[in-house]
Amino acid sequence: MKRRLQPAATRPGLPRCGGFTLVELMVTLVISAVLAAIAVPSMRNFIARKRVEGVAQELATDLRYLKSIQVQRNETVAIRFGAVGASSCYVLYTTGPRNNDCDCSAGAPSQCGNGSAELKTVVLQAGSGMSISANPDQLRLAGSNGLPFNGVTLQASVLGARGGEVRVSTNAAMRTDICSVSGHDSALPACH
Repeated sequence: MKRRLQPAATRPGLPRCGGFTLVELMVTLVISAVLAAIAVPSMRNFIARKRVEGVAQELATDLRYLKSIQVQRNETVAIRFGAVGASSCYVLYTTGPRNNDCDCSAGAPSQCGNGSAELKTVVLQAGSGMSISANPDQLRLAGSNGLPFNGVTLQASVLGARGGEVRVSTNAAMRTDICSVSGHDSALPACH
């Protein structure tokens, strides 16, 4: 008597061999697409916030650098904020013997008066979705201690189209503080 063997997948008591069904594959793809649709906008906002924080951190570092240059060289230095069309900028510079200014509005390199020298210029392009502004728009450090001229303090804001706002400020001792105006979405402390 000839015995006919059944395929392995249909034999009783044996595990089923094979891959995924088309329905299982489609459900997995739909779930993946939904999760991606939720994650992409959140990731874009996260990246935008980190870019704003990065520019604010760079500004805070530049302010510390400006103070160190002033103390090291014992000459008047300054930072000046400006705008180039829809772009915004700031320039760090030495003022020279005549206390001449530099203007970042002309783009990089900045236009400096006779005797002044540009140390660094930062331009935030209009297409970057970020801008920077400050009150006052200029801060000078003079004397041998790196303190602001006439005790002037600075408050600068870095704004992002999607990434909120980060504030960089100085006090009369030129100590730099950085905080998030938008608050809870940032790794930075919230502004008071």
